[in-house]
Amino acid sequence: MNIQVKLAIIAIAIVIPLASLAITQTNFTSDNSTTENSKLQVVTSATFLYEFSQNIGKEMIDVTLLVPMGADPHDWEPTIRDTERLQKADMIIINGIGYEHWIGSLELSSIAGILVDTSNGISTLDSAKYDEEKHDDHAKEDGHDEHTEEFYEEIAHVIEEFEEGQITQSQSIEEIEEILLEHEGDGHGHEGTIEDIENLIHEIEDGHIEGAEGLEEIHHLVSGEDVHDDHAKEDGHDEEDKHDKHNHGALDPHIWLNPVFAQLQVKNIANALSNSDPTNKNYYQSNAAIYNQELNLLDTKIRTELSGCKTDFITFHDAFSYFSEEYGLTQHTIISSTDSHGEVTPQTLENIISLARELNIKVIFAEESTSTKTSQVIADEIGGKVLVLSPLEIVSDETYVEKMTKNLDSLKDALC
Repeated sequence: MNIQVKLAIIAIAIVIPLASLAITQTNFTSDNSTTENSKLQVVTSATFLYEFSQNIGKEMIDVTLLVPMGADPHDWEPTIRDTERLQKADMIIINGIGYEHWIGSLELSSIAGILVDTSNGISTLDSAKYDEEKHDDHAKEDGHDEHTEEFYEEIAHVIEEFEEGQITQSQSIEEIEEILLEHEGDGHGHEGTIEDIENLIHEIEDGHIEGAEGLEEIHHLVSGEDVHDDHAKEDGHDEEDKHDKHNHGALDPHIWLNPVFAQLQVKNIANALSNSDPTNKNYYQSNAAIYNQELNLLDTKIRTELSGCKTDFITFHDAFSYFSEEYGLTQHTIISSTDSHGEVTPQTLENIISLARELNIKVIFAEESTSTKTSQVIADEIGGKVLVLSPLEIVSDETYVEKMTKNLDSLKDALC
């Protein structure tokens, strides 16, 4: 065998193992990539759901939070990129009960993933009925609201007679002044409104504003409407759609603020992951049980530390109904709605200030996502202070338990 043949054989002997090694390496990389991509792709609609899901699925799932850091979920709308994420997701986890106002605008037929409503199995509150019951209870306690509403109705009736041409402008002003004299100093907490009406009458009599315009402002003042609403509608600036977006509807969606219900949400997520990925069912269920132990400890801590404290507190909007029912508290709100972007009227402020004085409340709660101006006005009137009671809707670095513990500390400051 000559030297050229020997060299050829040696070359072949070297190349074949190297080629095999290259093929093996390529196959290994491909398998690893497939394993990575086989993770369940989960999209969550709220920061607390993101945390719940992450604690259950850990490294077995890829979790995405739709609402970005610092954004208010009431204002947030999905972008085209967000919609694409939803379409590609294996699972979309929502709070439900109307919280995700934007979900109705999606083409659900284009979404192949499973939609998980974490409110399943939880008894929801009718927010309108809950507000009405609280209003009725307070009216029975002091008769304040009934008397105040009667005062406003008397003023409104006079102005309606003027608008319908039944009485003249001067007659309407005389009748309004008589009503003001009857109610002035009656102790029913509408002195501020009386003063505002008197100022408007002086403006009319001094010729600073037209009589019809001044009477219209008085009408809006006692009816609790913004005098600019009608003009805004005429100019095409009606914000009805905006408020519809914020309004959660008749049912109260804030179930996550009750740690007992939060545990049920965790179970719903764990069950959904187990059904979609039965191979890792035990892993998901075990993680959920461990995380729920934390939530159970939080529940016990709240019950223990609020035991024996006062029960009435004032917060900005109707977010803590489930929490209050669970722990025997009574929530009073500046905004009588689950909509944190609702409007505050002079009548509302008078009622809340009167209520705070009556119940000797010295803390008014605000939220991190809304202005503290209204809460501060009330606090100044009663000689109190403003603290934050978080609905846990704004994305932050703090955990659910950390945020709820801060809420507990604020409540203890106010009630204990």
